[in-house]
Parts: sequence; C-alpha cells; structure tokens
Amino acid sequence: MMKKLIFTYFIFCFTLSLFGQGKANKLVEKGNEYLVSQNISKAEDCYDRALSIDSMCFEAYIQKSDLEIQKSQFKKALEFINLAKKYAEVKNEDNESIAHILSIRSFIYFNLNDYQMAVRDMDSAISLNDQNSGYFFMRALIRRMNSDVKGCCSDLKKASNLGLEKAKESLALYCK
Repeated sequence: MMKKLIFTYFIFCFTLSLFGQGKANKLVEKGNEYLVSQNISKAEDCYDRALSIDSMCFEAYIQKSDLEIQKSQFKKALEFINLAKKYAEVKNEDNESIAHILSIRSFIYFNLNDYQMAVRDMDSAISLNDQNSGYFFMRALIRRMNSDVKGCCSDLKKASNLGLEKAKESLALYCK
C-alpha cells in the first residue's frame, strides 16, 4: 500500500513538473515577443515569472543574460548564462543548445577582456557543433585580438568553407 502511495505521489509531482515547464516556456515565448517589440520591462517580467514557475528554465536565464548584455552589465550577464548552462546540462539538452550557451558566454568573456576564457568557450562550442560557421568566425576575431594571426586565419578559412560570406571578406583582408 505504501509503495502504491509513493508511486502515485511521484506521478503527480512529475505531471505537475511537466505542466510547470510548459507554462514557463510559454512565458519565455511571450517575453521574447515583448523583446522584439522593445518592451524590455514586460519581457523581463515574463522571464522572472517563468523562473518563479520553473527555476531550472535555462531559456529564461539565456534571455535574462541577453538583457544584461544589452545594458553592458557583463558580470550580471555571466551569472545568468552560467545558470543557463548549469540547468541545460542538468536537463540533458542537446549539444547544439549547450554550444549556443557557450558561444554567448564566450561573447561575455570577450567583453570582460578575458580573451583566454572566451577562446576556451568557443573551443568547447566548436567541439559540440563544428558546423556552425559563426563559432569559427567569433573565435577568429578573438584570436585576432590576441595577435594569433595563424589561428585567426585558420578559423576564417573554416568559417568561409562553411559558407559564411563575412568570413570570406575577412579572410581576404587579414590573411593575405
């Protein structure tokens, strides 16, 4: 009897959790709509409400990080993107999602002038998704800032081969 009661309670909690996740995701989508229309305060409110429903809603943390980036509050953005990465990993999200989070964190580190961490995160993003030309292009720019011309040119060539037009232009400009 006790096992049946525990099992029923587990199913109830699991169902409630799924319902909460769905509602949180809808709030994130609504927040994104507000963001597109430049209603930042309503967008932020939606993301906060999503997190009050599902504290592991990594999509809301990504969006909150983006809002902080727009305000040039990079340390606060780093806090949010680290939470996004943590919860995306807990939820076993796909490599593409984790790579996207790492690319955002790389951008944040870049803006904090921590080029070594920026390159490290782009290395990780590329190891998870080596078909994203933007990742190679971003790493090329970071390497250029570090005076790593050879690495920059190598990444520009890869981004160009993956079809990124801007990389072709940069390759011609920087890697003669």
